[in-house]
Amino acid sequence: MLVLLSGVGATLDAQSGSAVALPRNAVSVTFLPASTLTFPNPTDSNSPAIWDGQTFYVFNSSGNPRRARGTRIDDVVDTNPDAASSSYTDDFGYGRWLEAVLRDDDTGELYGWYHEEVATQCPQGWRYWPRIGAVVSDDEGGTWDDLGIVLSPRDGTVTCDTEHPVTNGGIGDFSVIGDSLRSGDPDHYVYLIFSSYGGELSEQGISFARMRWADRDQPLDAFSGESRVLKWDGESWAAPGIGGRSVAIFHDAQQVSWTSSDNNGYWGPSVHWNVDLHKYVALMSRSKGGNYEPDGIYMTYADTLENPRLWALPKLIVGPGGNQGWYPQVIGDASIQGTDKRAGARTRYFDRGQSDSLIMFTEDAATSAPTFGGRKGP
Repeated sequence: MLVLLSGVGATLDAQSGSAVALPRNAVSVTFLPASTLTFPNPTDSNSPAIWDGQTFYVFNSSGNPRRARGTRIDDVVDTNPDAASSSYTDDFGYGRWLEAVLRDDDTGELYGWYHEEVATQCPQGWRYWPRIGAVVSDDEGGTWDDLGIVLSPRDGTVTCDTEHPVTNGGIGDFSVIGDSLRSGDPDHYVYLIFSSYGGELSEQGISFARMRWADRDQPLDAFSGESRVLKWDGESWAAPGIGGRSVAIFHDAQQVSWTSSDNNGYWGPSVHWNVDLHKYVALMSRSKGGNYEPDGIYMTYADTLENPRLWALPKLIVGPGGNQGWYPQVIGDASIQGTDKRAGARTRYFDRGQSDSLIMFTEDAATSAPTFGGRKGP
């Protein structure tokens, strides 16, 4: 059994170096050994899951998505092991990782979002930058119709002036979750929590965007072509989804730009609603240079999705050198129709597509006011 606790009540502004108050992280995490489970298909991204009645589906991606079906995560199998089990109707080969899926319970349609990588031929070799697109399916994810690119990096931030061995900017490696409002409410939003890899340091790291659920069938304006997804600009949901400037949260003195070979920052968030804590909980990786070399798994949470500044200070839950990798996430228990977006205080924990433990979330009884600290470096 492993218990890791940490947390002060401040983060650092990436430009000014001044302390910015964040809520104290008052949730503790415990890991318990469990029988080994492995996702049924190769996994190189977050793996979304949904329920259709009593049938459970999970989607895994490694360049292209695949679909598995069962009665729970323990017994899912690929729906078409000898050929494509999930595909895009405009399939052009390779390079779209399906990272998020929400189901419209009124129509049965699935709405998905993918991470697409665009190649750049740089003097030092090929580099890739991600962007985020939307898709829809009327056959439980067997096929997907593309609705277009809805989020792209700020104009001018994709660059060959980078030491990173793979990435040269972009936004991707994300999670999508709806707020607690009813689907028919005009103020009901879906939120995209994504990784930003370019621009100024204040733009890099965990960032946010949102779209009205009512716009799910037409996420791009039919006349202007502009995305109806808007980014958080540090003050409001006002930055354009295509080419606009987003502002990330969770800056600290250890952060180093993604353009450096010593890159250091948070990335790859997965977000779920915890039915026992009554909070949105995010798990995310942190890099320590090179090609996303892992430097720990962190946890944060918020009571609401409306204000990104209300997420708690990240807490280290799996230390460097531990059993860690990329894309930490949960799959909730079948008794509550749990998915990657819905789980309880005790649930399955996956990392790199494998699970050999349960993760337990416990809210601390004690609380304290935020504390502050100064910035140590540029």
